[in-house]
Amino acid sequence: MSFLEKLTETQHQTIIRLPYRIGLWVSQSDTSGGSDADDREKQALSNILHGFAEDVFGSETIQHIISATIRQKSEWSGWGINLELVPDDCRIAIEVLREHGDEKDANAFKRQLMEIAEAVALAFREHEQVSVFAAFGMYVSYMFSGSKKAGRKRTFDEFLNISASERKTLSAISDALEAA
Repeated sequence: MSFLEKLTETQHQTIIRLPYRIGLWVSQSDTSGGSDADDREKQALSNILHGFAEDVFGSETIQHIISATIRQKSEWSGWGINLELVPDDCRIAIEVLREHGDEKDANAFKRQLMEIAEAVALAFREHEQVSVFAAFGMYVSYMFSGSKKAGRKRTFDEFLNISASERKTLSAISDALEAA
């Protein structure tokens, strides 16, 4: 019996929808790139979900969850409602994983969810044309991003791919996952 079969239908749906919903929330947080950005971000979301489902070195539980997400791809178009509930869904999903699984799986799921969200944000640069002042402001933000211990995880070019709206959404996701 797989981990997912032990859950209530509501718990099951919350968990298997979350990897897609989290990426979709990031994608829809910034509409300035138009349909081209939206299409590229959705393609990136699909690609990363497929990649995680095939990850043989990761958590087996997470692999089952993401595989279940992919198996329901025909339903993805209906999973975009109430995306503002994604932070609550994150907390619920982590609680369920801890209750029915273990802390290792809960932490692995947190990492996977953040990786999905960040990959979608990095998929397309919404703001190509920026003024010199705006570029300088972005560079200053980049220089102060990340902790001094961990260092910066992204290049400046990657940093530019993430819009202010996407950063705000990524921060909300990170906060929800840290609080869980």
